[in-house]
Amino acid sequence: MRSFLYSKLALTNIKKNSKTYIPYLLTGTLTVAMYYIINSIVFNEGIKEMPGAGSLTQIIGMGIGIVAIFACIFLFYTNSFLMKQRKKELGLYNVLGMGKRHIAKMMLLETAMTAVFDIAAGLVCGMVFSKLMFLLLLKISRLSTPLTFIIEPKAIVMTVVLFICIFGVTMLYNMWQVFRVNTIELLHAKNQGEREPKTKWLLAVIGVICIGAGYGIAIKVEQPLEALVMFFVAVLLVIIGTYALFAAGSIAFLKMLRKNKTYYYKTNHFISVSGMIYRMKQNAVGLANICILSTMVLVMVSTTVSLYAGINNVLETRFPYEFGGEISDADSGKMMAFQENVRNEAKARGITIAKEVGYQGASLLVTPRGENDVELVKIDGMETYSASAVLTVLPVYWYNSMSGSDVKLNSDEAIAYLPERNKTLEMGKGTFRLDEHEFQITGILDEFMSSGTEAMLAMDTVYLIVSDEEVVRMLMDEAEELQGATLSGTLGYDIKGSKAEKESFLSWMEEEFTKAGFGGHVEIRENYRMEFYTFYGGFLFLGIFFGSLFLMATVLIIYYKQISEGYDDKERFQIMQKVGMSKKEVRKSIRSQVVSVFALPLIVAVIHICAAFKLITRLLAVMNLSDVGLFRNCTILTVGIFAVIYGIVYGITAREYYKIVN
Repeated sequence: MRSFLYSKLALTNIKKNSKTYIPYLLTGTLTVAMYYIINSIVFNEGIKEMPGAGSLTQIIGMGIGIVAIFACIFLFYTNSFLMKQRKKELGLYNVLGMGKRHIAKMMLLETAMTAVFDIAAGLVCGMVFSKLMFLLLLKISRLSTPLTFIIEPKAIVMTVVLFICIFGVTMLYNMWQVFRVNTIELLHAKNQGEREPKTKWLLAVIGVICIGAGYGIAIKVEQPLEALVMFFVAVLLVIIGTYALFAAGSIAFLKMLRKNKTYYYKTNHFISVSGMIYRMKQNAVGLANICILSTMVLVMVSTTVSLYAGINNVLETRFPYEFGGEISDADSGKMMAFQENVRNEAKARGITIAKEVGYQGASLLVTPRGENDVELVKIDGMETYSASAVLTVLPVYWYNSMSGSDVKLNSDEAIAYLPERNKTLEMGKGTFRLDEHEFQITGILDEFMSSGTEAMLAMDTVYLIVSDEEVVRMLMDEAEELQGATLSGTLGYDIKGSKAEKESFLSWMEEEFTKAGFGGHVEIRENYRMEFYTFYGGFLFLGIFFGSLFLMATVLIIYYKQISEGYDDKERFQIMQKVGMSKKEVRKSIRSQVVSVFALPLIVAVIHICAAFKLITRLLAVMNLSDVGLFRNCTILTVGIFAVIYGIVYGITAREYYKIVN
């Protein structure tokens, strides 16, 4: 055969299979475009030169590897759908005299045409839309840069190399599929797996155990740092459990429906349930993929949107005061002198001090042994922090200075304050035991002007107010060998005035802090606002970017799944109509089957989100977001919008499915 004949055959095959090839080509184009866009942002020199953009490019840079892995898996996965539809066609070519070597040559040209189209079209789309995505990123991160159109050569090279490799691997896989099976197997490939699958109870039990364990971890976790450690364990367990339950649990569930005579012996239920049972071996992986991808979309979008929308809450959690000073080697005399200078300067400038906090104390790492009973722990890796809390001990005269009280305590007495976010230590009135030391808790404070240290550490912090500095130093000496505790100081101020007056006064306070010779650092909340917008804006961009990518994957998997099943069911429904089934009953049966297939992954994804809600709120606490209500509302809104999109996809695929079988 002449070479041009292979090219003509390859092009004809692509046109003839347009119902499956066009979505594949569009998806490949979009995946190439997205990979180019994220690379072009990372390699853009203009954004690198901007203040605060370093953390942004690092965040976006993490996405390059994720998109590359996703592209490999997704394009390979969708290619398998194409091959399933093409096997009978390839078998016919073989029967008509075309050798497997000739078929391989034809498929090589098909893959080459697909690769050239996707890479070329993807790069063009990427170059066109990269500016739009760049502007979106700058808008949400509140950065500014000159608007110049730049084509990034590095991004082009990386994109071309990656996708040539991906299409090369899929081509080898397709050829292997052709050469490894005989003609009869190719002709009947679509009918494989039609025997009724057995109920795999062991796999179903494993699925229940894995999901139960993942949910248990998500519900049980209290400490933010512990959530950070256990999150990936819980995710892995839930993913394994989801695949196992869809593979085995779905078959068991469908067989239970079949045993329910009232439900099963109805025209639409009879056909949909019996059809899904026989194809569930093939359906299971697709349904599980849809469920996992849906969950990923919901988690990514809801968390990144809530972080960005709650930027003020994040700042106020991390920086409780407009001016914060942390002193590493505290001297009570210097601290009191600084506070007096601030008060006098504020009075001279007509500035009102709304809140003032200043105390000297020691922070000890403790782990609970029971209610009102803790022990000092030795710092030994990340696990120490995830299972511990910070006990800040300070003399009562600092508490009196801040609150204007005149509380007096004996050496064996103490007052405690537990912030609302504390979940680790349980304390109440009565005897409090710290190693071998015992204190009588005479009161539990309703509020206390603490610093932002606990937010920065993402650990539970409890405050213990004792009689004097001597008691504090005694506890410090005991913790010295285990933790190296030091006496530190904390200063915090909220002030009232015009923006210009506040900026001037805060700058003066920063200068005074330096002049006082404090060893430590100053944190002015407003100075960090742009940095936080840049950082969390980058996360929001990734959330939107990956949410769109995974949504595209979800839609395409659903589409291919329905198209594939439509062709499989075509002969069945034609036979049903020949024996008396009306078109109305066919449509009703199709609706019942498609709704069942569509609803299950979405319902399970929403259940996953509900189970993970507490764990995600703990992770958001690590990111300094404490507004649980905001995250709840963002999650509900995200689920609602996703369900609408999901419903639109349902309508389109149900119509295509009906066209095929009818």
